[in-house]
Amino acid sequence: MTIISGENCVLEAVESIHELQNAIEEEGSCSTSCFGNLLSPTRNLGDTIPFIIFTSKSKPFVAFGNIGELQAGPCFSTIFFRVENVHDGCATLRLLIAFDENRRILDFTDDKDKICDVFRLEKTNFCIEVDLECFCAIECLNPKLINRTN
Repeated sequence: MTIISGENCVLEAVESIHELQNAIEEEGSCSTSCFGNLLSPTRNLGDTIPFIIFTSKSKPFVAFGNIGELQAGPCFSTIFFRVENVHDGCATLRLLIAFDENRRILDFTDDKDKICDVFRLEKTNFCIEVDLECFCAIECLNPKLINRTN
C-alpha cells in the first residue's frame, strides 16, 4: 500500500484506493479472503471505494455523464467517483450516479441537490481522465452506498 507523504496527497490517496480495489477484485468474493473483509470485519463490501475530490476552491469537482443522452438514461451530473486506473499523475475515474431514497437522480450543479440527500450510488459506463495535481482534497465515502437497497 502506498504511504501518503504529502507531496501530492490526492494522487497518493487515489493510488492507494486503486490498489485496495484491485486487491479485492483479484481475491474475488471468497468470504475468508484477507481483502474480502478489508473494509469491514463482518462482510464483503464490494470492489468500489467511492470518493469525492475537491478543487482548489474547496468545491466538489463535478463531472457529467451521458451528455446528449446518447445511451439509455438521462444526462446527469455527479461528484462521486470510482478510480479505474492511475498513471503518470493522472487517473481514469468512473462516474457514479447518485440517487435519493425515492430513486430520483440527484443533480450537483449549482447546489440543486445536497450531498446529504444521497442514498445510493451506482457505477455507470462513463469515465473521465483527470490530472490529480489539480485537486487539493479527497474524501472517501462508505462503500455501503454502492447499490444500497435499505
